[in-house]
Amino acid sequence: MGKTSKVVVCGMKGVGKTAVLEQLIYGNVNLKSSFYPTIEDIYVANIETDRGTKERVCFYDTAGLEPPLTGELKGPPQSPTMQLTANQVLQRHYLGFAEGFVMVYDTTQPESLDVLMYLKKDIDRNKDKKEVVMLVIGNRTGPDDINSLENTCSKAANWCAREKIRHFEVTAMDRPSLYEPFIFMTTKLNPVQNKTAFPQLSTLSKLTQKNNRSDAI
Repeated sequence: MGKTSKVVVCGMKGVGKTAVLEQLIYGNVNLKSSFYPTIEDIYVANIETDRGTKERVCFYDTAGLEPPLTGELKGPPQSPTMQLTANQVLQRHYLGFAEGFVMVYDTTQPESLDVLMYLKKDIDRNKDKKEVVMLVIGNRTGPDDINSLENTCSKAANWCAREKIRHFEVTAMDRPSLYEPFIFMTTKLNPVQNKTAFPQLSTLSKLTQKNNRSDAI
């Protein structure tokens, strides 16, 4: 393990962001668990990559966002320049240091997916052109109409495909369902490094060693 990666977990209020982190790291979430609305919490964990190495990740559990529009105007963003209020966007300081974003929606609440559409646009506009890793998690929080579930998940999958973001469906009650998205995130944040950042210097060193052996002979 070397650096500590910084990942922001965000989405609409009440979609299970805290439950996902608590279950992933501690495995202590059950049907009787309850959580207070989050202002900000920080979790640090050693997460395995798909290469089998473990990397340290700092997760920032953020306050839930309000839906940008209500009533008849509710739905996905129509204008990329639309002005949102403070409780509808991430606080600006997250955009300055985050290396990754885990965006969570509730498969039983279609409006929570609409929030992610606004959120993605806001992140893209304000992340200072740096590269970040993003993924979307659909958290199934309870029983719901199967047709509504399929429509929401299908809409999410299609949107993620257009945005080139990985989409995962999980339930916070089922800890193993959480492993794949977070292994994916950690792997992306910690790519394999080249054996040497100075190949020409390495070659020169080998040539010098060879010449030294020749001189000794």
